[in-house]
Amino acid sequence: MRAHEHWPPPLVGAVFSATPLGFGTATVFGGRLADRLPPRRLCAAAVGLLVIGFLVAFLWPSALTFVAFYAFLGLGLGGGLSLTASIGAAVQAFPERVGSVGGALTGTYALAAVVQVPLVARLVELMGWLDALRIVGSLMAVLAVAAVVVLPSLPAPPLAQEERVPAGDLLRRPRLWTGVVLVATANPLGAYAFVNAGAYARAHGLAVALAGLALVAVAVGNAAGRLIAGLLADARGPDLVLLVVALCELASGPLVAVALPAALLGGSLGAGLALGGAAGVLSRMAADAAPDAPHSAFGLLFAGYAAGALAGPLLGPLLGNGAAATPWIGLCLAGVLSLAVLALRRRIRPEAPPVDRSARPRPTNPAG
Repeated sequence: MRAHEHWPPPLVGAVFSATPLGFGTATVFGGRLADRLPPRRLCAAAVGLLVIGFLVAFLWPSALTFVAFYAFLGLGLGGGLSLTASIGAAVQAFPERVGSVGGALTGTYALAAVVQVPLVARLVELMGWLDALRIVGSLMAVLAVAAVVVLPSLPAPPLAQEERVPAGDLLRRPRLWTGVVLVATANPLGAYAFVNAGAYARAHGLAVALAGLALVAVAVGNAAGRLIAGLLADARGPDLVLLVVALCELASGPLVAVALPAALLGGSLGAGLALGGAAGVLSRMAADAAPDAPHSAFGLLFAGYAAGALAGPLLGPLLGNGAAATPWIGLCLAGVLSLAVLALRRRIRPEAPPVDRSARPRPTNPAG
């Protein structure tokens, strides 16, 4: 798009950032709905938003339609609603593996980029960027429709009959608001790397193939980080995972700034791991912070995550141009705030599980 449509870098960043903006918005209200409604109904609504967004952008392509419909409506609102609905369905099936389920589903979302990026890049060479996106986007939309058709019909979650917990009350819980800050500061560098790692490599005279590998490294790290973080969050708790995520973010910026091939690839992988790890741990964090409204808490946490992903590509260009090392160093310093919040969370106890109002007290046996 930069080469053929002469879109400036801030506009390309806006297309990328509109997706997490829509994603975060959708997960907030989608999480509230997922605590109340059957998952299949929400998934169908999500796919409808995806199809509408793609249709408008592909039929009337422009900067406006790609920001508003392709990125914000289709991939953002549609993607965020589908994620909360899908996690709601999976948690009903595997209630004891909340972290693993969340990591697997968010990892699958990220893993698609490992397939789609090379596919789109190859098709761009043959037919141009717009037709390439039309073909791949249409294929993904058809697969999404097919998935909704075969998705098992599940009832509303068990907590649907309980009294709704207001979002403001949820955010006042220390484990939740500190979690929002944590995930918002753990991923700006990774989001910036998705947009700029390849261009940074080319600006420093590195080969086109290496620039492509840098983007693949971010995508692989993003997908692997989500899967691994979900599994570890169930086994060791989310705070240990977030400590590793913050350290990855802090180390990745200086590595990329060196602009040597091995360091660039290592830093790109580390930035992707931080970006993915912060997403993979969200469902476990939500269940720990709000066992009485886990999907609502997930939506709020993902909004914080999306805010960090939105900020990275927008703040990076303000810190320096595409060839400068200062954006990489500046954005990675958000990891320092993550470490400070983690130190605070060590003093906060997890939320107690909700009381089952339907259970009747059992008579006790004084002699027993």
